[in-house]
Amino acid sequence: MQTHIEPLKPRWANLANAAKYSGMGVRMLENAVSSGILRSALVKSSPTAQRGLRLIDLRSLDEWIESYLGGKADVSHLIRTDRIQEVAP
Repeated sequence: MQTHIEPLKPRWANLANAAKYSGMGVRMLENAVSSGILRSALVKSSPTAQRGLRLIDLRSLDEWIESYLGGKADVSHLIRTDRIQEVAP
């Protein structure tokens, strides 16, 4: 008996791969992140690191794209209200 194993779908992607995945430009994705439409995480090597890697939640990207199916999109339900603004020192 053969068992069929589904390949794992990635949940997170960097901006370049999220752009390839969706067919959108990196700038458009960056704008969606800053608007709170897309969920993202900034992963740093340490809490004091100045730079990090921005990862996009592909599920939220799919939801955003699917919100445009069938006409004009209402993305108000996708905008996060719990976003915390990072303040530069």
